[in-house]
Amino acid sequence: MQYSLVSRFRGALLGSFVGEILGSVSCQGRVLDKATLTLPNVGDAQPSQMLSDWSQIATCGTESLIRRGTLDVEDWVLHAGMMQSSLLLLKTTASSNEVAVATLPMALFFHEDEIKLRQQLLQAAAVWQQHSEASEGVLAVAYAIALILTEKLDFTTLIPRTIAYLGTSQTPLVQQLEQVQTLIEQGGGLDTTLSQLRRDAQRRGNPSGCPYTSIALAFYCFLNTPEDFRLCVTRAALSGYQSQTTAALTGALSGVYNSVTGIPVGWRLAANQTIPGVQQLQLAESLLAV
Repeated sequence: MQYSLVSRFRGALLGSFVGEILGSVSCQGRVLDKATLTLPNVGDAQPSQMLSDWSQIATCGTESLIRRGTLDVEDWVLHAGMMQSSLLLLKTTASSNEVAVATLPMALFFHEDEIKLRQQLLQAAAVWQQHSEASEGVLAVAYAIALILTEKLDFTTLIPRTIAYLGTSQTPLVQQLEQVQTLIEQGGGLDTTLSQLRRDAQRRGNPSGCPYTSIALAFYCFLNTPEDFRLCVTRAALSGYQSQTTAALTGALSGVYNSVTGIPVGWRLAANQTIPGVQQLQLAESLLAV
């Protein structure tokens, strides 16, 4: 089923916001018990209190794109510093999954041109990423979003096409995406998938958590139940693996595919009672207009 671009843009930004809230440490357990979205102090909460640093940076990026009509890195960074000076301390510190969250608005804005999408994302990612290879995860998430927005998504070939777009072979992310593809084809469950990806991360010397695994899990959670936003995001949050960014990325992928109408009504109503929730919807409309 085709949805309007504005509905998909709104689904991407609000979906990422909802996923991040559900994946936050403070919300797990009491919130996900019955898969409901309960946001504390919704009347008083400010964006800086509800959004992670990387989602705040993404919001600043969205506002900069709207204001400048293109990617202006200097304007983006300046605006982030004005919102919260501590955000500037994060330059060159981000891992791949964190940069993927921070550059979500660029993925939406440049989705129509694959070459320009790559160029702009690499430029945007370079501001925040810790290592140059972090951009691989950014490109993977953005390309998947672009395929959805241009109505070119095929669930069975999404991961192979994404790997081809990356143009790399046998990197940690590519190998984990290949594992996810195999496990989905075999009907592997979340626990099995998580165990295999964890073992792979441990073999690479990242026992405490590999950011590529977060991205691979986001692809798994989306592709395993693509038509069900609630289940996608809930499973990502409950995975316990860098849950906030994993669920945020899953929410963006599922949100852009299912559109804002695919997000459960109760979750949308809860998000609409918050300042950042309303802001995401407004920014999505303005971003598309530009």
